[in-house]
Amino acid sequence: MDRHHHAPLQRLSIALLCTAVAAFALTAGTLQFTRIDLDPIAMPLSTYLRGPGGFWLRDAYYLMAASLAVFAFAGYRAMANASRSVLASALFMIAAVALPVVAYTVLFENTAQENLARLVHGLAAQATFLCLVMGMLLWSSRWQQQESTHARRAGVVLAWLAFVQMWVLALWKDLPPGLTQKLLIVLILLWLGWAAWQLRREQRRD
Repeated sequence: MDRHHHAPLQRLSIALLCTAVAAFALTAGTLQFTRIDLDPIAMPLSTYLRGPGGFWLRDAYYLMAASLAVFAFAGYRAMANASRSVLASALFMIAAVALPVVAYTVLFENTAQENLARLVHGLAAQATFLCLVMGMLLWSSRWQQQESTHARRAGVVLAWLAFVQMWVLALWKDLPPGLTQKLLIVLILLWLGWAAWQLRREQRRD
């Protein structure tokens, strides 16, 4: 299959993924130390979307959403026809739509719409995690089917670790929610960085 036609889309996706992962990690990581009013172990990341630095974190969410949307197309096009997964692309696109909702709904705190916004925020956050993790599992397994190497298996391992951590977050309520949620986010960021590297390898191969 000739994939040269899709090279600009792959380059855009690589650039967006790398930028979004770096911006998200830097912004969220910085806020863990600068927001001394919040306990980083107990407070989930969404708490940092409000107050000092919240504007920058919301922008990081929006940038990440854009990178996920572009990756949904670029990753699909980068695969051989037999390995393509419409479902994996759809899951990433749903996450790309839900993530800005997570960031925006916190702005309704202390308004008449606060209760509704809180409900929508929680549903959007759960949808984002679920769609991302399931999409990661599908995508990394399809990539491994194309070529089983140590690099490809690393993506499968990261995806399964994220899957386990997602259920730890959902079911193990005795653990600090901030810690369990942020561990899941770290695994997702690592996988997205791995995905950008895989796109780069496919681009070089073409």
